[in-house]
Amino acid sequence: MMMASPVRRRRCGEGMDDAPPIGTGDWPVPARDWSELPLDALVSVFVKLGAIEILMGAGLVCRSWLQAAELPELWRSVVMACHKVVDNIVDVDDDTVRASPVEPKINRDVLCAMARVAVDRSRGQLEVFVAMRFVTDQLLEYIGNRSPALKTVSLISCAGVSNQGFTQLINKCPMLEDLLLALCHRIGGRDVYEAAGRACPRLRRFRLCKRMLVSLLAEKPGEALGFAAMHELRTLVLIGSDVTNAELASVIDCCPRLESLDLMDCFNIVADDVLRARCAGIKSLMLPPRRREVDVDDEYESLSLRDCDFGSDSY
Repeated sequence: MMMASPVRRRRCGEGMDDAPPIGTGDWPVPARDWSELPLDALVSVFVKLGAIEILMGAGLVCRSWLQAAELPELWRSVVMACHKVVDNIVDVDDDTVRASPVEPKINRDVLCAMARVAVDRSRGQLEVFVAMRFVTDQLLEYIGNRSPALKTVSLISCAGVSNQGFTQLINKCPMLEDLLLALCHRIGGRDVYEAAGRACPRLRRFRLCKRMLVSLLAEKPGEALGFAAMHELRTLVLIGSDVTNAELASVIDCCPRLESLDLMDCFNIVADDVLRARCAGIKSLMLPPRRREVDVDDEYESLSLRDCDFGSDSY
């Protein structure tokens, strides 16, 4: 009967020269259990990811992640803009476009459904909503019915939103303080802006960015007078507006707390001494340098979206 040879205990450090170097992959590295991350850490991660990434699957990794992704405080701010998914929106009936794992293609209906989920998860605590391209009147109605605490709304290039849909939203947002309408050519008119002023008495900042050609071809006389109903404004930004000196004077008179006024590319404005005197009490003032002649036959847009500055200190 053979005797088992005794096992010799290796001395400390013996044979270390033969050990594989750290990081070569020869020895398995213990996997981190991400499901054990504390809740506050998960929330911090999700805030940095943003609404679209969470809704597209980041919140479905495990049960603890799903629980964190459903916390109402995580959905106080919903930003669905400046993302590759939004940039690559396709029409529902476009069968010629194939999905790519690098640049995923999603239609507007899917993004609207994602936005509804975000609103539901906020449980009435939604304060900031920013969206680009995909928003419809129906989505705004859904948001308005469930978001009484809404303070900031930014809509960029939302051709699916009409005056009716926009007005229905603001009539349900008495807490609104910050409003941006950038390149939304179906929203406009004196009555619409007056309605915003009446419905949102706390409105502090209003920014309007138009395409120059749209402004010239779809000019609505007296449209800028609607801004005068926003009596509590501190900041007014009009980019590509057809506002005149007389209209601007009325706005300034009706908005005594105005601190910042930006009239970039408002080429109906004549920056004369009379106007500058009227604006003397405004701390930050940007007037157009000179009148610019625009050929309506040119495919000219006065500004890019970056110039619209649709970011907000609130999100």
